[in-house]
Parts: sequence; structure tokens; C-alpha cells
Amino acid sequence: MSGKTLFKQMYAALEKSVASSHQTHLKEILKKQDALIHYKRMQYMNAGKKLSADEDARLADEVRERFASKLPALDVHLLAHLDQEQLHRAEAEHLQNITTFLDSQREYIELLERYNPGISMKQTDKVRKTARRVGLEVPE
Repeated sequence: MSGKTLFKQMYAALEKSVASSHQTHLKEILKKQDALIHYKRMQYMNAGKKLSADEDARLADEVRERFASKLPALDVHLLAHLDQEQLHRAEAEHLQNITTFLDSQREYIELLERYNPGISMKQTDKVRKTARRVGLEVPE
């Protein structure tokens, strides 16, 4: 296999890994956005102000713009010297190992989350679900 092909495979594996990680972080960011929007609405209500639909939409847009998250660009300039047709055998094996590791790590995390749904859950959510399982409610 040529060095360029191996480099492209590694780059694709890196892109998938970064996108998967970004999706995980994006869920947390969206939760924070919703909480902040709700908090700001409560501040207006406590101050005795009533928000019009336009003001409410503008408030939500401001918060979303503040927390905007974009997929980071990959910076592979340290590995750019590997993007060539002919690589030394050790370099080619190294690129193949990196690609295999990235794919395996991403798949491992996906399987962990699929078969252990509570693993990424926060402690407060775990306590709340456990209490509900035995018929109790956790006070707010």
C-alpha cells in the first residue's frame, strides 16, 4: 500500500474520531445553552418584565451564538512528511497502527456507551434513576 493511501486512511480515522468526540461535547454544550436560556427567562420574569416573542427569540439567539461550537479543523502538519508515495517500511507500519488504534478506540467507546448506558451519566442522574427504581423521588 502506498504512503499516500495510508495517510488518507489515517486522516479519515482522525476525522471520525474528532467528529465523534465533538458530538459528545456538543450534547453537553446544548444542555448548558438550554439551562442559561431558562435562567435568563426566569430573571426577566422575576424582574416583572414580560418578553415578547421577538425578544425571547433574540435572547435565545444571543445565548446560542455565545456557546456556538464548530467542529475543530485537524492539524496534521507534524505528520505531513508522511504524505508521500514511498514510505519506509517502519513508517508505513506506524501509520497503519495509528489508523487501527483510532478506529478501535472510537468503536470501543461506542460499544461502551451502547452496552453500559449509565457510564456517561452524571452522578445526580444515577441517583435520581436509582431512587425512581425503588419508588422514591429525590428532592430538588
